[in-house]
Amino acid sequence: MKTRFSLLAMSVAVLLTSCSKEDPIEESDPTLNAEFATLSVGVDNRSWPSATGTISGLINTNTTLTNDKVWFIDGPTYVANGVTLTVEKNTLVKWKTEPTSGSASYLLVEKGGRLVADGENPAESIVFTSDQAKGNRAAGDWGGIILLGDAPTNQPNTEEIEGILDEDIPNGVSITFGGSNPGHNAGTLRYVRIEYAGRDLGGGNEINGLTLGGVGHGTTLENIQVSFGKDDGFEFFGGTVNAKNLIAFGNADDDFDFDFGYSGQIQFAVAKKVPGVVFSGDPNGIECDNDGNGSSRNPITRPVLSNVTILGMETGGAATPLLNGNHWRRNTSFVFRNSIIAGYDTGVHFNGTDGKLGSGGTAEFRNNLVHAFTTPVSPSSATGEPNYMDNTTNTGNSNFMNLTDPYNTSSPDYGLASPFPAFGTSYAGLSSFFVPVDYKGAFGASASGRWDDNWASYQPNNNPY
Repeated sequence: MKTRFSLLAMSVAVLLTSCSKEDPIEESDPTLNAEFATLSVGVDNRSWPSATGTISGLINTNTTLTNDKVWFIDGPTYVANGVTLTVEKNTLVKWKTEPTSGSASYLLVEKGGRLVADGENPAESIVFTSDQAKGNRAAGDWGGIILLGDAPTNQPNTEEIEGILDEDIPNGVSITFGGSNPGHNAGTLRYVRIEYAGRDLGGGNEINGLTLGGVGHGTTLENIQVSFGKDDGFEFFGGTVNAKNLIAFGNADDDFDFDFGYSGQIQFAVAKKVPGVVFSGDPNGIECDNDGNGSSRNPITRPVLSNVTILGMETGGAATPLLNGNHWRRNTSFVFRNSIIAGYDTGVHFNGTDGKLGSGGTAEFRNNLVHAFTTPVSPSSATGEPNYMDNTTNTGNSNFMNLTDPYNTSSPDYGLASPFPAFGTSYAGLSSFFVPVDYKGAFGASASGRWDDNWASYQPNNNPY
């Protein structure tokens, strides 16, 4: 195990401080919306405690962030191997934009550690956000959440996760990931929001909203929203972890990024680019590589995705900064089914997939709806490959699939509007992880209920916390 020396004086301790008053603050401002539950995906107007606590440095004993306090993460914070950090449901955690020490506030869970942040239900979701006041939060206010594990990757097991400065790492802590344990368990994230995270050190060295390095399928990832991040929403570096009900909203770079042999399964996910965001140089809905060199290292990256909605902008002019709804490149494989791509100049770009859509190939692009303002599929020859099948393309209408209100930037509705288009689906050959439904994309009929109700928030800068 590679070890480093930290410049943090508190690298072997957890600092816990709180004030004595623990009565919740009742919100009485009449200008605010009345109830988050009533507003569905509107303003989160829950009351939060006045008591506070702070954690920082190295967490080397099992620790719980209780919901009778608002918690602050101050600087680089690490969960050690063998240790569990638990965040109780209905807890607000703020990350200091100007930490006492260290480069930025972020949380890294070492290989063998666990993060259990289980909101359990929509009404008691957990919020990870900036410490800035309402209206002043911005992308990159804090670093993000990083989970590391020993599930397989196609890199050496000495590979270190990106985005971390040497001087931030406590003595004895390793930031390596990968191994031979596909069932690795990094904990649970369920009914969780991650807002205003992300850090870019340059040269592709970044912390994303949620970074997963070698995380295994023993981990639970369900009902997670990453919004207004400075880099990617979700990035998967190898591993086998599965996920359902993911939202990437208003992020500056890729919404979902797969690399280093990731081979998990994801169903029901939505991504939306937001006008006014300062984008990176290559923002995609999905970006996927086998590795940075396009090598043939095994396992080959092969995410298996179904019922995904990838949205750019409503008009062609607004979509100009964006690249591709999907970018499958550098010798990657994939399965992409029963999904929607719209609002990009290029819908899907197959670049360097080396015949994986061909006869006997391991990739599939099937039963999808693809809109693009200029080029639905690039290169066009991909549409003749055996594993490209039963897809519908369109260049005239960024909402030809008839979603209810998908481009609304404060309270979007990604559900199908009546009359429902008669587009078929296929789940043949997929594992039992995938629940067969009769619609493409992340949501069914709008009137039938939404899985983002009462916990997701599409205007977090208006949330009064």
